Amino acid sequence: MKTLNQWYLQIFLAMLSFFSIAIYLLLKNQTYYEFLLWNLFLAWIPNVFALAAYLLHARKPSASGNVLMLVFGLAWLLFLPNAPYITTDFIHLTLLKDSYIRNRTWTLAYWNDLFTIFLFAWNGLLLGCSSMYMIHGIVMKRWGRFISWLLIIATSLLSGYGILLGREYRLNSWDALVNLKIVRILQQSLHKDAFIFCLLVGFVILTVYATFYLLINGAGSSKLATDEARMEPSSR
Repeated sequence: MKTLNQWYLQIFLAMLSFFSIAIYLLLKNQTYYEFLLWNLFLAWIPNVFALAAYLLHARKPSASGNVLMLVFGLAWLLFLPNAPYITTDFIHLTLLKDSYIRNRTWTLAYWNDLFTIFLFAWNGLLLGCSSMYMIHGIVMKRWGRFISWLLIIATSLLSGYGILLGREYRLNSWDALVNLKIVRILQQSLHKDAFIFCLLVGFVILTVYATFYLLINGAGSSKLATDEARMEPSSR
């Protein structure tokens, strides 16, 4: 598992967020999509917790550091569903579809809003993958490849469940700590359709992360670069 230059990655993600917000402000449609700003902010939270755990892991091990890492890890898991959650915001294009149609054709406002939401959703997915990759690396170094991938699979499925609770039951991550009705709501969410939803969304999240992981760690080889180096004339 390759080690990423986290500072370059975090700067890139911050710039992507900046340009996404700038495009939103330029093209926003009567402020209806202002929830995108809040959802993007929430998507950053698990990435920040994962980065904090990653930086602690890079330091000399200590009992207090391990406790803090555990706290950051649990907070990361609690807020992680907020990162891929932005993909569900495409539903608002359907809810407002009548306002986008003029003379039986789609207006440019529809396409502007679609691609703006796509930018935010892509940003959220990358933030989720960034945080998962950091936690994945920590667990792999401590407990090995098999356990680390089990964690990623379980995390993807739990994120699917978190998205279900957020979209269908309107729960936020912090409701797990402050909402006294959380147990009753969780019981209501345990049914066949919810199970299928969690499996599907969890599989999508896992597929996106696996693609991210594969691109970083190499689906190809360095043979082309080696051949090119051999073809260069040697210096005298």
